[in-house]
Amino acid sequence: MAKKRSRTVLASVLALALVAAMVTGCAKNTSTTGGGTKTLKIGVHTSLTGDLADYGFTAQEGIKLANTQTPEVTVGGSTYKIELIIKDDKMDPAESSIVAQSLVDAGVVAVIGALTSGSTNAAGPIYNQAGVIEITPSATRADLVTKGWSMFFRTCVGDNFQGAELAKWIQELGFKKVVIFDDSSDYSRGLADVVEQNLKGTTVATNRQSAKDTDTDFSAQITNIKAFVADCVVFTGYHKQAGILRKQMVEAGLEKVQLMGGDGVKSDEIAAEAGGAANAKGMLCTLGGVNPADMPGYAKFTSDYKTATSKDPGPYAETNHDAYVAIVGAIKKADSVKPADIATALKDTEFNGVMGTFGFNAQGEIVMKGASAQLQTIFRYKFDGKTWVEAK
Repeated sequence: MAKKRSRTVLASVLALALVAAMVTGCAKNTSTTGGGTKTLKIGVHTSLTGDLADYGFTAQEGIKLANTQTPEVTVGGSTYKIELIIKDDKMDPAESSIVAQSLVDAGVVAVIGALTSGSTNAAGPIYNQAGVIEITPSATRADLVTKGWSMFFRTCVGDNFQGAELAKWIQELGFKKVVIFDDSSDYSRGLADVVEQNLKGTTVATNRQSAKDTDTDFSAQITNIKAFVADCVVFTGYHKQAGILRKQMVEAGLEKVQLMGGDGVKSDEIAAEAGGAANAKGMLCTLGGVNPADMPGYAKFTSDYKTATSKDPGPYAETNHDAYVAIVGAIKKADSVKPADIATALKDTEFNGVMGTFGFNAQGEIVMKGASAQLQTIFRYKFDGKTWVEAK
């Protein structure tokens, strides 16, 4: 009898354990805190240290502002408090994989990020395998939407459009000998490739140069720029190295050679990084996205952002904010906290954010909708010595 009872007790314990495991599995993406309040977790995968800490800060603050404005969502009659879990990948693809796994383990339903194309490329397979939605507001590498990640989206404009615009601008300005200079990162090489492809068959002769994204001495590349007799250099990396490159170009007597870049260059820190405003003045860059002046919600967004941070919004603040808007809107549309349901709603819903009315296509690319569909999405900027102003 004793042995029979032991088997019965053991069977009961195993049954209870199985039920507990099932409940835990169903509740992976949600939790209940004291008082019965339910919590829904959204990850923020960004870079708060490293060369793009300024971009990471503005990304984080744009999302935090959106969370302050909509801190809760109601699903199936239950109200969920939205908890942001913010992680720093230090702008390092290797660290990005660790961050991605930690957010998956934390039970997030969706992630806003990563900040860079390199970090996004490293994290994407992890989020995809785990069935977690990823919306990047700033990773612009063109081929990220072709990786087969079924729940990948972005609220920024891809480099296939930005690279084509850079190539068009180069031709309009009449440059004939252009050096296309990448820093070997995923973002930089991808953008450089698109610029180069769009200049093939034109009257512009090109020369390709590369460095590592940690290099600070560009003397070898500058020697090649001189030998090529370039009238323009397109640097497709980030602003810290662009500033150093510009400083060394001026010191080498190449101050009359135009330096251009993509969205990674657009930071007001470029003046200090280039050795002074005089060196940086006249630099050019492009940026994908809606012009702030045309964004219906930008004035209020700027005011709210400045109240919260005492700073003006930096690049991609609005795309980070609107990524949060899209996730919350899709949760409401799906009336579900299951990532698969939310992902389906993301592709079947129009959202009203700072940028205007937008949605996503089948690949996860942002598509402006309604009246916002008429808005231009690639802009040109010139550094005036203090800040970047729209180039006319």
